[in-house]
Amino acid sequence: VTFDQGMLEGLPTMPNTWSRCFDKNGNGSIDPHGECHGDYELELALPQELAGSTPFAWVSVNWNPMGHMPPAPPVWAVPHYDFHFYIMPREAVRQIRPGPCAELIDCDDFVRAQVPVPAQYVHADHIDVGAAVNDMGNHLIDSKSPELAPGGPAFTHSFIFGAYDGRITFYEPMITLAYLQSRPDTCVPIKQPQAFATEGYYPTSYCIRYLPDGRYTVSLEDFVHRTAG
Repeated sequence: VTFDQGMLEGLPTMPNTWSRCFDKNGNGSIDPHGECHGDYELELALPQELAGSTPFAWVSVNWNPMGHMPPAPPVWAVPHYDFHFYIMPREAVRQIRPGPCAELIDCDDFVRAQVPVPAQYVHADHIDVGAAVNDMGNHLIDSKSPELAPGGPAFTHSFIFGAYDGRITFYEPMITLAYLQSRPDTCVPIKQPQAFATEGYYPTSYCIRYLPDGRYTVSLEDFVHRTAG
């Protein structure tokens, strides 16, 4: 994903009242605090040249002006972007309904979101904390992320695997606005599972870069061909 400085300026500072919301108390209105994720989403199609070579199908960029609500770790309640590289088709993701469970997901869909991914298909450090969201899926967080340790450093970026119905559904670098504004140039290894459910080219690192021409890139890189097994 490539963008310029404009994507970091003039951003909404409050969640909206239409994105991933549910009227939990049934009063006929949406409270942006507790009844709405309120993220601002941009959907991007992948270039046709990639069709069939990787498992990824599309990308969403999500701006979270106040970070994530519980059960997400409190350190993630800061302004940040989520870059979702989806394996699950867009039409299927739309079927994950809003509701009162977990992070505003339909309770039956929450059960499906928590079906465990077979151990060989996800790194052991990535765990289920019940962070399932409508129109997204479950988020398996890296339990060893430095900011989650007692007395750890401030949150700058972290990597999440999405899951639904026992399958990995997206790869997600999560990056704070402050870190992007620092003009970083870094690449981080992606913790690899023992096996892959679908054959294709998969990334082994993610990178966050500020380029000399003033653009930024957030990318999955160092792809390796994996067989299914």
